Amino acid sequence: MKTLSDHVSARLPQLQQWRRDFHHYAESGWLEFRTATLVAEELHQLGYQLKLGREVIDAEARMGLPDAAVLKQQEARALQQGALPQWISHFSGGFCGIVATLETGRPGPVMGFRVDMDALDLNESQASDHLPQREGFASCNAGMMHACGHDGHTTIGLGLASVLMAMKERLSGTIKLIFQPAEEGVRGAKAMVAAG
Repeated sequence: MKTLSDHVSARLPQLQQWRRDFHHYAESGWLEFRTATLVAEELHQLGYQLKLGREVIDAEARMGLPDAAVLKQQEARALQQGALPQWISHFSGGFCGIVATLETGRPGPVMGFRVDMDALDLNESQASDHLPQREGFASCNAGMMHACGHDGHTTIGLGLASVLMAMKERLSGTIKLIFQPAEEGVRGAKAMVAAG
C-alpha cells in the first residue's frame, strides 16, 4: 500500500509543471480566468463535485472588481493563453471561485482547505539572473506577478486534491477544497463567505 510520501513523490514533476505554468500566466484578483479553468478541469477529471463561479461568489460582496471592459479584455487574454473554453462561462465577469467536494461515503467531520489563486499587481524582473526569467517561466502578463506564492498555493491545492482522491478509501467524512480568487486585500474571502 502506497504511503502519503509515495503519493507526493510520484507527483513532483506534475507539481513543478503546474507551478511554473501558473507563474508564467499570472493573473490578478478577479481575473484568474485561465487559472480557474485549468483548476476546474483537473478537479473534474479527478472526480470532485464542483460548485463554480456565481454558486460560490456573492456578486454584491465583491470589492475592488475591475470594470466591465477590463474583465472582458482579460477574459479574452486568458482564452488566447490557453484558458479552457468549456469552463470559461462559469467564471465570466470575474466569478473565478471554485469549491470542490470529496464525499468519502463514511461518517466523519467536514474539513476545508483554502487555496489562493491570484497574483499581485507587479511587474516581474526581467534580469537574466532571475530564476523564472532564466528558466523561461517569468510572468508574461504585464503588471501581474506571483510574488506572494499563490502559484505555489494553487499547485499545492491541486496536489492535495490528487492525493486525497488517490487515498479516498482510507479517508472518512467530507473534504472541501476552496480555490479562492482575489485573496489580496481580503476581497475574495469576503465574497465567498457571503455566498455561504
